[in-house]
Amino acid sequence: MYRTFVLSIILATSMAVSAAFSSDLPKLAVVSIDFDGFVPDGDIMKAAGDKMEESGRFDVVELGEDAFLLTSPALLLDSLKNLASRYDLDVVMALEFLDPDTTERTVSIDDSLVTMVKIDVEVLGRFYSSSGHLIGTLDHVVEREGRSPFSIDVHEMARRAAGMLADRALMEIFPLQLTFTASDRRVFTIPIGATVGLEKGTVMTVMAVARDIPDDPSEYETLKSRGLMQVMRVSGGTARARLISGYLVNGGTVVAVEHSAPATLYMEYGGMWTSLEMGEGLESDGEALMGCLRVGVGTAKWGPALRGGIRAGGLEHSSMVGVELLGGLRIPLRSPELGLRLEAGGDLLFHMQAVRSPEVVSDASAVTVAAVADVILEYLFSHHLGLQSGVAGIFGGRASSWTVQDATGQIREALPDEIYHTSIGHGPLEVHAGLFYLIF
Repeated sequence: MYRTFVLSIILATSMAVSAAFSSDLPKLAVVSIDFDGFVPDGDIMKAAGDKMEESGRFDVVELGEDAFLLTSPALLLDSLKNLASRYDLDVVMALEFLDPDTTERTVSIDDSLVTMVKIDVEVLGRFYSSSGHLIGTLDHVVEREGRSPFSIDVHEMARRAAGMLADRALMEIFPLQLTFTASDRRVFTIPIGATVGLEKGTVMTVMAVARDIPDDPSEYETLKSRGLMQVMRVSGGTARARLISGYLVNGGTVVAVEHSAPATLYMEYGGMWTSLEMGEGLESDGEALMGCLRVGVGTAKWGPALRGGIRAGGLEHSSMVGVELLGGLRIPLRSPELGLRLEAGGDLLFHMQAVRSPEVVSDASAVTVAAVADVILEYLFSHHLGLQSGVAGIFGGRASSWTVQDATGQIREALPDEIYHTSIGHGPLEVHAGLFYLIF
């Protein structure tokens, strides 16, 4: 495992260096190994090769008929080394496609038994150096399901699986890596750009490294740099980045490695203004502050953002639970610790309330949909944990038609004298505050 790690780091570093100082990129070829009888054609293999070439990190070499290796597992490494020598390759991506797997199951739909058919196509990918050393392995499965009789283009599924495996390989086996001198500025320059496939929005982990043993205590301070950074703007040979989490010590040497996008987990408690219309014979209409708990997940990158979760709340005699989905922007005010979310979306709420009539055997229920606009201020006080608070505007979302079941089993609309609230309207404002946790 240690040798595999070292090989992948060497390859990642060589890609950055070769792109920065010359036009030559590591040469990669995609080959097919046929151990199970399902032989992909050139179009399927090209899907993987195109993904690797589009990354800007490899020069993909077409091998023609030589790309189809009809060999045994025992002779595979010899065949790969011969290909690497003949075509001057640095990396070989060997794909093996397993026979499509078909399974059936019977389910009940609309009081009828229906046979569902699921088809799985799995691709295995092994990555070798020119000397035949295994750098890494991946597998990816694409599945489709439908009612019997069910037919689908297995060729297209295989092509999709190959492309998705290549995408994963770029992140998990060949991540971008660079070494640079850290800056304590909010936005700083890093010494690689579009020439090595770096894109706007790329996320990288950052960690301090020591070139030599520090001579005095002040040099140990430079080893405290660590965090998560996001590329904000890219040019040919350089890029501008800012931190999502952590901090950098000015003048220290750091290593940055490409990382998957972080997410945020949040939990908040808030109060939502609610207008009430009371049932017949009860006190006059009025307003109340409904307490609400919100739990959800969202994206944590600067720029376009998504967030969604569940919420629950209640008043005397009534409660509600539902889901919310919002999208917008996450804006750095003072990165990485201070950010602002501007989001809009909607929520779907299911309401319940107790009933007053003995003739009704169920709680009253209603469903509402509302538009939501939210402004949230975030303060990250550690590498992962932070505080957030905000104000939301709520438009719509009035529950004024309630469904009940009476003693005869009939489902009908509740009468005003059977329920406590004939109408519950949310908004126009909600205030909320809580904690969030960065997941990376």
